[in-house]
Amino acid sequence: MRVALLVVAALLTAGCTTAVEGPPPSPTGVVLPPRPREVRLEGVDPCSLLTAEQRGALGITSEPRPGTISSSALYGGDVSICTMRGFTGKATTLGIGLVTTSGIALWNADRLDADVTPTSVQGFPAVLAVPRRFTEYCSVDVDVAQGQLVDVQFRDGGNRPQIPQSDLCIRARHAAEAVVASLAAQ
Repeated sequence: MRVALLVVAALLTAGCTTAVEGPPPSPTGVVLPPRPREVRLEGVDPCSLLTAEQRGALGITSEPRPGTISSSALYGGDVSICTMRGFTGKATTLGIGLVTTSGIALWNADRLDADVTPTSVQGFPAVLAVPRRFTEYCSVDVDVAQGQLVDVQFRDGGNRPQIPQSDLCIRARHAAEAVVASLAAQ
């Protein structure tokens, strides 16, 4: 299941803080505001970014499971990930990926089979990526440092009927808010 989260993202193609000047590079056609500061991801454990209380509020009931996606096709390198599942109401999976090999410019709306909308998360520039063909998940990708991003995906856990993609996007947004708040506080 851990691999499935970032494999689906691949199909779309498919800490320390310091001040940083200027806006992050923007995906083609998507204008993003500047990031308030740079939060580097090296050495951060993605499973440390949500407390038990935050996981419960998101409907997550399993313990976080760390992992690594080796040689991610989408991100061009290894991605440290954390996955967890929820069985409150309907089955879901939450994936958090800390990408240190690609920045937000990767989310070029012209080359992805997704609707990419600019947004912000805890004051950081971000994109909501809504896949067109793979409607069982939604992701929010947050620009936290030059060439680095946090990829938060909320996925349907195999329910029939499937959780509406719009609901998955709302859940991904809530999870991204909590993850980035925790990351910025470290």
